[in-house]
This record gives sequence, structure tokens and C-alpha cells, in this order.
Amino acid sequence: MSARRQLSFDDLGTPLAEATLVVVDLETTGTDPAADAITEIGAVKVRGGEVLGEFRTFVDPERPIPAYIAALTGITDASVAEAPSIRTVLPMFLDFVGEAALVAHNARFDIGFLSAQAAVCEISWTKPPVLDTLALARTVFGRDEVRDHKLSTLARHVGASITPDHRALSDARATVDVLHAIIERLGAAGGSTLEDLGTAHRRATPTQLRKKHLAADVPSVPGVYQFLDAEGAVLYVGTSRNLRSRVRTYFTAAETRRKVLDILPRVESIRVIECATPTEAGIRELRIIGREQPPANRHGLNPQKAHWLRLGPGGQGLRAARLAKAETDGSAQLGPLASRHEAEPLRGLLTDAVLGRGAAFDSSSRRELTSEGHRARLRRAILEDPAEVLDHVAARLRSHVQAGRYEDAEKLRRLTHTYLTAARRACRLRALAEVPLLIAARPSTEAVIGGRGWELLAVRHGRFSGTTLVAAGKDPLPFARSLELTGTGEADLAAPLCQGYHQEAEILLTWLEGDGVRIVLVDGTWQVPARARFDQEHLARRFARTGEAEEA
Repeated sequence: MSARRQLSFDDLGTPLAEATLVVVDLETTGTDPAADAITEIGAVKVRGGEVLGEFRTFVDPERPIPAYIAALTGITDASVAEAPSIRTVLPMFLDFVGEAALVAHNARFDIGFLSAQAAVCEISWTKPPVLDTLALARTVFGRDEVRDHKLSTLARHVGASITPDHRALSDARATVDVLHAIIERLGAAGGSTLEDLGTAHRRATPTQLRKKHLAADVPSVPGVYQFLDAEGAVLYVGTSRNLRSRVRTYFTAAETRRKVLDILPRVESIRVIECATPTEAGIRELRIIGREQPPANRHGLNPQKAHWLRLGPGGQGLRAARLAKAETDGSAQLGPLASRHEAEPLRGLLTDAVLGRGAAFDSSSRRELTSEGHRARLRRAILEDPAEVLDHVAARLRSHVQAGRYEDAEKLRRLTHTYLTAARRACRLRALAEVPLLIAARPSTEAVIGGRGWELLAVRHGRFSGTTLVAAGKDPLPFARSLELTGTGEADLAAPLCQGYHQEAEILLTWLEGDGVRIVLVDGTWQVPARARFDQEHLARRFARTGEAEEA
């Protein structure tokens, strides 16, 4: 699975009327996520009180269903005999969830099973926000109202339209009605955001209450914040469009991350860096993390150690590499990859597509791998066009499906997704790294310039060089000329494919590919990378979700 953006409770919170929630319920063969299996998944997607969609499927547990479970749920071995495995179902369910928060009654049970199965299937689990209607109900409905907080009791108490019956979808539908009743009750007490709902059953720790005064003087502007210990060492770094609002959440029940709670007792001061734009703040956050390596930050510490798949120059073949090289020598890079474990499967996929199945592991064909014809085709698959690889994958998927090997088909689909993602990342980084200077503008509604105007951004070889805001009615060209004179030292740090700062470059690329962006000044040639070449739409058009081949 591709990595998905995790929904966060930043800034002022997500209004409940705008929050997308997926209410989920599972039926299983038992209560132990490590030993038992899922037999049915039911889910309802809601937003603003409206149902947006439903998801329901049996799952083959690949083991007998105990008799007492069958009697309780009505789900028997015969019910799941023709059902897909969790390896096929879980990616489809995660696609259904998207970026929504998850809701469940006794969420520890349902989310425990889902995350455990994701680990078994080697599927990325992005830890979305989770709301537990059981915990919320214990806060909202006292024992003077209900005798217990079972789903059936609560559904009856709130007048749910569905009676829970130990089947996944009907229980999820009943949980939706319970959730809406909880929201209505909490709304009267000021619970208007997803943040409020997520923390209604919790209290801030004594340390959070004792340290909350540290946020008193933080300004309400975009920027970077740093938590410092008594010696001034950086413990944690973050960024926000509204520093004051974001920093205050660390001293409330909204903050539950162990890595943050562990460092709060050591925090003695908060340093902020005000930034002109959120883009500048995001770049400065990455650079500070890379330089200071704060103990509570787990990402972006060593971007220079990214993994690549490299077709070397001359007679060299495909191999994993830690450093991107200049491609003027005939080499070609694909990446950066999420980990070194992705390199060998991708090498196998590309060489199979060019030389035939198994060529990557056949020592007798090593010389063939370096022939000019094959090298040219490999370079094309890495740098220009995925068509040959996708045609090869389509044939293999068709073979897997015809033979009933659905898990193999899903594994191949995920590998192809990884290939397209890595090739597109390299394509975009390659284009930006080659531009000595690029200054662009896009419409801005930042309050500091009266709500309308322009945001200007300067980039040198994929590195952030400067930014400024221009109020409506003012000529942006003089501001662009001023940016042209700043950040000249960034050019000395340029590297092929933005090696060592690719995360920074990708933030800049996202900005440059946004709506309304206009190029103001450019030194060299800037061509927005063609999205269609390595876009995931290639995969979507050719293959159905189960891995079944389609016509392009």
C-alpha cells in the first residue's frame, strides 16, 4: 500500500461537520489478534450526519470457525468458503477509509485486529485517529441513564434505527446512531471539533498542566516551534500555520503520543521561528530536524541515506545504491525508495520485464543484462516510459487470476505501485535538480497581506532559496528581483536528484504543481514533469483492484 497522509488535530481542529469518519465493526474467530482471524468487516462512512458509503465483506479466516462463534454470529465455515483472504480485503478496506478517522465500539478490539493483520500482510498501517464510542459513551451516558455501555444497550437507549445482531455491517450502522447521539450530547457542552470528540474521555496529565504556561507567549503566525531542555538542547521540532494554537495542544488531553509525553518533563522553554509562509516553515522544520536530530522526531533525520535502484554506466547492471550519481555517465536512478528491502523486488520486476521471467536471478544471463539493447530498454523504463513494464505485469496478473492465485496478483500489484511511485519521484526530482534558479508565484490569501495577493517562492537546484508575500495591487516583479539576489549559497549544496534533501525538494514540487502557479523568473529550463508517464492512473486503468487485468 502506498503511504497515506495521516489526519491530524493541528491548529484549530477539524469541525465535526467537515470531518469524515468511518465507523467499523469486525466479526472474528476469537478475541486474540495474534492468534485469531477476521471473518467479516462492515463499515459505514459518514460526514456531517450523512452516510457517504458502506463497506461489507466476508473474509476467509483460513481456519475453522469455533462452534460458539458460529452460534453467536451466524457466520459458519460455509459462509466464508468462497470469501477472499484478508490479504485481498484489507487493501480494499483501507482504500475505502482513505484519510478518514476510524470509529469503533471498543476500538481496542477492532483496531487491534486490523493493525495486527496489516503487519502479517506487510501492509502499511498509518495509525489514523481513532474514536472509541465505548469510552465516549462512558463519559456521556451515566449509570443513572443506562445499566451498562454495551452496544445493544446504547442502541436501544438512543433509539437507533438498527438493532445490533453480532453482524459487522448492522453493528456498524447501530454504532453510527450511537455516535451521532454522543456528538449531539457533547455539542451542547462545547464539543464542536474532531479534537474535542477525540479527547472528551481523557484528561491532561499533571506534567501537561504544570508546563502549559510555556505556550502563553507563542504568537498566532506560521512558523516552526522547538521544545528545549534546560541546557537549550532541542528535544522536539514541529511546524504549524498557527503556532499558538498548535503549541497549546501539547499541554492538553489532545496530545497522547508517547514520544512527546516522554520529553515534556524535560521541556523548559519553547523557541519559535516566525516564517513568511507555511512552505518556508515546513522547509525550516526539515532542516532543523536534520541538523539537531531531536530525540522525539522520528522522520527526516538522515535523508542523505535514502535508497535507490541504480543502473550503472558502461557494463554495470541494476543494483541497490545509497547515493544518486550524475546521469551524464549513462547511469539511471529510480527512487528514493522507502527502504532497502524494496530494491531487490524492483530489480527483479524490471529485469523480468526486459529479459523474461527469472532473468534477474539467473547467473547465466548476467552478460545479457548489460547488452546495449537491454540497457536502453531498462533506461527507458526508469527514466521515460513504464509501458513495457506494465505490459509485462498485465500478462502476469492475467496468469495469476486465471490460476486463482489472487494473493500473488495482489503482491504484484503492490510491487508495480512501488515502481510507479519511485519512478515518478525520481522524474520530478531530476527535473527540479537541473534548474539553477526558479522563481514562481501563486495566489495567496494570507491575512498578513490583507487576504489577497501573491506568494513568491525561489528554488535553486531543488533547494529552498527564499519566499515572500506580495499584497494585492503591488507589482510582484521587484520582489522577485530581490529574491533573485538571496540564497545564492544554496547552489553550492546542489546534488543530483536532490540527493540528501529530496524531502525538501518534494515539498517545493508540490507547491510548484499547485493551482494558479505562474513562473516569474527562470535560469535554465524548467519543464513540469509529465504526470501521465509514471502516474498511478496507468495502474488503475490496466488492472482491477483484485489484480485482474483490464484493457488500457
